[in-house]
Amino acid sequence: MLYVAKNAHGALRELHSPIRLSESYILLLQLLLVIPMAWIRHLEYFKVSNLIANGTVLVALAILLGYAVRGLSLHGPSEDLVSFGPSWLVFAGTSVFSFECINFVIPMYEAHEKKETFVPILSVTLVGVMLLFIVFGSVNYICYGERTRPVVTLNLPPASTLGKIIPFFFALASLLNVPLFLFPASITLESRLFDAAPRSTARKWKKNSLRLALVLFCTLLAWAGARQIEAMVAMIGSLCCVPLAFIYPSVCHAQLCKPGPIALLGDCLICMFGAILFVATTVAALQEF
Repeated sequence: MLYVAKNAHGALRELHSPIRLSESYILLLQLLLVIPMAWIRHLEYFKVSNLIANGTVLVALAILLGYAVRGLSLHGPSEDLVSFGPSWLVFAGTSVFSFECINFVIPMYEAHEKKETFVPILSVTLVGVMLLFIVFGSVNYICYGERTRPVVTLNLPPASTLGKIIPFFFALASLLNVPLFLFPASITLESRLFDAAPRSTARKWKKNSLRLALVLFCTLLAWAGARQIEAMVAMIGSLCCVPLAFIYPSVCHAQLCKPGPIALLGDCLICMFGAILFVATTVAALQEF
């Protein structure tokens, strides 16, 4: 929701639009679309919006990468590159934020028709996404150095046509993904709170109210972190994604699979690494506020 607000705000400014909307106002306007879409009950209904969003993001990423490669070919690497800056732990928390959608694996597996093909597809996809993150982040940072913006679409030349429209399309793609990202949390909470209740109109609107509360909570968090987006993303990555990536899987594997001594040692080491990363990145993110 923050990316939507910042990209849309930047796009309106660069397009010299007569419409002047603050980032906070854009956050509130998102609710007109996000709230009705958040009430969707079945994952397959997101296919069209997800296809539009992913296609838009891929085109935007290709253009951003093209600009960075062109900048490197014309001007060479930035002169102010550092391997480990003073905020590298904040970067670590931000990097772990890449695991934000790992909780989609179980809903996707349940919706997948040919279960035997799920693991190969998931593995290849994750490797591809990992390579995309590494290449895209590295090339842009090598090109812009300390000038790299937290929302990298704003690094595009503001006078260019693409610099004016890409942030707008990136905002649209992010907006379409907001309800989808809320879906796993919604169905998980609903299964705990409402599955025992008989089907009724009252039960349906209790679920809708829960989803509305989740949307409003996320909006409040986005508003609170608007001025410190890097620290905000790092904080969410530290508090939420580090356990999802390292701690919970290790504990679940040790409890459910009853591994041998070597595999159990591996689970313990990964869990310890996650705990250290959890504390270190959370403290670093808090210091940035």
